Amino acid sequence: MQQQIISSSCKATPIKHILSFKLISLISLIFLSVLIEAAPVSNALGPITSAPNLKSFANYAAAAYIKAPLNNWDCGDICLATKGTQFVTDFKNDVLNTRGYIAMEPEKKLIIVSYRGTVPGSVRNYISDFVIYQDEYTPVPGASVHHGFLNAWEQIQPKVTDDLIKLIKEKPDFNIGFMGHSLGGALATLSALDLIQKVPELAKRNEKVFLATFGQPRTGDETFAKYVDENLIAIRSIVRGDLVPRLPTSWTIPFIGSYKHFGEELYIDNPDHDSSAFTECNAEDPKCSESIPLTELGLKYHSGPYYGVNMRDANVNLNFNVETYDYSTDPYIYYDPNFNYEGIMRVNGIDGTKGVNGTEGGS
Repeated sequence: MQQQIISSSCKATPIKHILSFKLISLISLIFLSVLIEAAPVSNALGPITSAPNLKSFANYAAAAYIKAPLNNWDCGDICLATKGTQFVTDFKNDVLNTRGYIAMEPEKKLIIVSYRGTVPGSVRNYISDFVIYQDEYTPVPGASVHHGFLNAWEQIQPKVTDDLIKLIKEKPDFNIGFMGHSLGGALATLSALDLIQKVPELAKRNEKVFLATFGQPRTGDETFAKYVDENLIAIRSIVRGDLVPRLPTSWTIPFIGSYKHFGEELYIDNPDHDSSAFTECNAEDPKCSESIPLTELGLKYHSGPYYGVNMRDANVNLNFNVETYDYSTDPYIYYDPNFNYEGIMRVNGIDGTKGVNGTEGGS
């Protein structure tokens, strides 16, 4: 009889542990929700479309391109322009050559999440840019997004959102700003959506969360754009004549579908005269960036200037000797004959198999 009781007790113990673990997880989620709901929206930042804020956001987007370490936020001109910023962590994915960082600006009570855009000459970035067929965006029934952008986000996501949620728990009264230029803008969009899906209290255009991108291409279809508009405060800065925000096209592409922009467009019409002057427009407004004929589009102004900040100048005047930069740690600039590009584009796996790690093509 005694032996029977001991046996029963041993069987019950794992169930108790599982229930305890689930209870602790549930309490943690409830605690995070209470913190977010109880924390007032900080006014330290001010309007996100103010000139100083827009310049800071552009600098934070440019900082993602910097080759120097950001650990001490002592990287040269861009770090000087955003003095007081505290580096938290960085993240990268070698398969698709994507990277970014998380930082804080305590005085403005702001958490920054910034993603690097396309590096000129990076074949793996070009794959993310140019594989434009659409994938189902599973969090939103009926929505579709750019395959290359979604693929790049899914590769880097495990290194971002969990760390970000931990930081939000520590700083519940901070705003959270997602930033990025070009490809980085698309990644920032998907990152912001991932956060509000995991922390629903931050959805429905919660003032604590915003998205500020620069030269961002279209990222998803009309259903996706509507979802973003319903859930995120988003501003997209576009310089007159920039080709990239006009891609992929808004008209239907056979066998692919159509794309639409979301959010508010901040249109810089005369960058050579005053790159801080802009017009506020609705997405796809025919009187703003959409008014420029296709024959006048190009890449001259894709890097800016945005409010006086040019992305191509990110590595100018660094407190770091670029000549000693170890390119062996960043070997994804040129074509690699040993890399399975077909696999990473999922050419063979177009039936839905996620062959995204460069070695599995979903054959």
